[in-house]
Amino acid sequence: MAEVLGAIDIGTGSVLCLAVEKTANGLGQELLNESIITGLGAGTASDPAMRREGIERTLAAVVEYVDKLRKAGAASVSIVGTSALRKAPNRGEFAAAVRQQTGLPVEIIDGKEEARLTFWGATCGIPLSTSRMAVMDVGGGSTELVLGSVGSKEASEPAPPELAVSIPLGALTLTDRFITRYPLDLAETAQLRAAIRDELKGPETEKLVEKATSGSVNPPLVAVGGSATTLVAMEHNIVPYAPERVQGVRVTQDVILKHINRLGKMSLAQRHQIPSLPKGRAPVIDAGLLILHELLSLFGASAMIVSDRGLRYGVIVRDSLLPS
Repeated sequence: MAEVLGAIDIGTGSVLCLAVEKTANGLGQELLNESIITGLGAGTASDPAMRREGIERTLAAVVEYVDKLRKAGAASVSIVGTSALRKAPNRGEFAAAVRQQTGLPVEIIDGKEEARLTFWGATCGIPLSTSRMAVMDVGGGSTELVLGSVGSKEASEPAPPELAVSIPLGALTLTDRFITRYPLDLAETAQLRAAIRDELKGPETEKLVEKATSGSVNPPLVAVGGSATTLVAMEHNIVPYAPERVQGVRVTQDVILKHINRLGKMSLAQRHQIPSLPKGRAPVIDAGLLILHELLSLFGASAMIVSDRGLRYGVIVRDSLLPS
């Protein structure tokens, strides 16, 4: 009987879970792949302490997912926390509650480790003509950029990234800082875009972009995260959401801008009528799309490839390398 590996990714906006069989030839069939928007980091732009409502929603989701993963046959489950938990002074309280209710620890990873694992996950199942690529993970509280190569199929483990940087730009936290009304206020949107551009001028980001664009051929950009996958679902009317229809889809910068302009004119009630836009993501999708739009401009790219896979897949890849 194949060993089953389970992973839970606690993000600033969402909780995601995954169960995959481990075979002699690597990873096999997916047995469980779910996500839910819980808003753990809501309101943390001004105060990093997590709010009680977000903690309760997220804790309930984690407990439910641990139960589902165990029923799917996962003998071990890794739970990782990212931006919201990194910054929160009350993260210990949350981690203690998870351990009390599930018996499992929460591994709070730093930005560089998040970037590394995201690259490993995002590049699974993306058939490209080149092995070198830049991964962009726009999350609720941070954005990870990773430049690296996938490596050969014969390698015993994924190649380490060339460069990785974690940027404090997230769809949820930026929305908390700048957006006060829907339809969007043009002045607020301009301030939001300016803040993204300013944050992307950091020396580590500039070094990564320079290295990525210094060759004769720029590596393709691979985007992961809810903003990118929801964009594909909206553009192609994917209802209900189907990961296999999102994985590997090419999206141009013009398409991103089209949805930025379209959504900016809508009230929340109008957004809630879009079947492919989850209600929990409707208020924050603008900031996520603006980050993606600015990143493509920064890399001088006209398009990106969207991957449905991200951090949770990277955790599974990492755990699959551990001795059974």
